[in-house]
Amino acid sequence: MNKETFWNIIEGSIQEKDSIDKNEQGDYLLDILKQYSIDDIVGFHKLVVEYREQINTPFMRDIAYMMKFGDNDHAYEGFLNWVIALGEAHYQRAKESPSYLLTLDDPKLFVVSQAYFPDLSLTAVASYLEKTDNDISDWEDELNKR
Repeated sequence: MNKETFWNIIEGSIQEKDSIDKNEQGDYLLDILKQYSIDDIVGFHKLVVEYREQINTPFMRDIAYMMKFGDNDHAYEGFLNWVIALGEAHYQRAKESPSYLLTLDDPKLFVVSQAYFPDLSLTAVASYLEKTDNDISDWEDELNKR
């Protein structure tokens, strides 16, 4: 999956959700990814990991802590996922200046008022499992061969 398609999927999931519950975005991502090939689903997952790594900085961790999601690795990963799930424009601004995230106040950008979106870590694998009826070891094999 190329980066343009990745961001188009994220942007589409933002537009598709009907309420301020960002969890609907996760449901949409699951449904849309099932329409893609296994290669693209794996590619989506790898891009999520890549984008998380790109913004995983000490300053971003400080911002996550200020927003109550930096005190453990699980919460911090959910925070980084949230930054990605905001879409490319917000992601790029946060990458350039993590403190930008402290200025966001639109409730539609948050998951039930929180800067946390763990679903993004699971969306690709869930799409793969539903699409193929395989198990988690098959997913791991797919990741390892690409």
